[in-house]
Formats: sequence, C-alpha cells, structure tokens
Amino acid sequence: MKRFLLLLLFAPLISFGQNITYSKGYSGKTVAKDQYGNVIANGQKDFLGAFVWKDQYGNIIKKETIDYLGRNVSKDNKGNIISTGKNNYLGEYEEKDQNGNVIAKYKRNYLGEVEKKDKNGNIIGKYKYTYDGNLEYQLQGKSTYSNPLHINYIIYMI
Repeated sequence: MKRFLLLLLFAPLISFGQNITYSKGYSGKTVAKDQYGNVIANGQKDFLGAFVWKDQYGNIIKKETIDYLGRNVSKDNKGNIISTGKNNYLGEYEEKDQNGNVIAKYKRNYLGEVEKKDKNGNIIGKYKYTYDGNLEYQLQGKSTYSNPLHINYIIYMI
C-alpha cells in the first residue's frame, strides 16, 4: 500500500488528453512522465516527511502533508493551500479546494482501476497499473473540471 500511496500522490499537471505514467526512478524518486516519455515531475519525501513534487529544473510544484485532522493538504511553492482531501462515508476519497468545494472524487471500480470523477459525477480519468508495474493515469472525455494548471492527488485506493 505504501508503494501505491507514493505513486498516486501526484496527478496530471495538464489536462489536455495526455496519459501520465508514474514509476520509481533509479534514485528512489517517484517520476511522472507524459505519453512521450518526457519527465513532468519528480517526487520524494523531504526531511520533515512532506512529499514534495519538483519540476525537471528542481522548482517546487507542490508539497503534500497531513494536517492535525488527518486530511491530506496540498500547498503550492508559496505555502498557499491548493486542496485538501479525505475519505468520505461512502468510501470515496474527496478532494476539495481551499473553500471546501469538491474538486474531484476517487473510487475503485470493479476492475480494480481508480476512477476520478468531477463534482457532477462524470468520470474524468482513471488510474491503473500497466503490465510493467507502473501506474498510468488516463484522461477520459470532457469535463467541467478543466483547470490546466491544477495539480491533485489520490491515495489509499488500491
């Protein structure tokens, strides 16, 4: 479960119909690549235990921590809250913006894939393992959730 948690802490930087593949790099970092093999981001825990995503130039994209209420909190490089997340009573993982509005919900389907749904319940993406053990995110169709620079994450689903 820890391996899956580390691989799923990052979701697409850009929602333009691309597939993102997550894998472990040689140095132990989690690496996010687009469908062409270009590195989008690298992630690893810092000395305080926060999971930090950096771009290919070493700039911090976001930090993910757990707050005193047990919520997963994502912050940008300036410390502003991007989103918070927690499991709801239906067993779904809900991601909310800084105002408490639902951004996305994540739930495992009968095939073992984790479906990402927008606030209206439309499937906007799926996470699944590839034959070589990497995790892949596939964007599905159109959605009202279209902020191209919004980064989000999923945990504990498989």
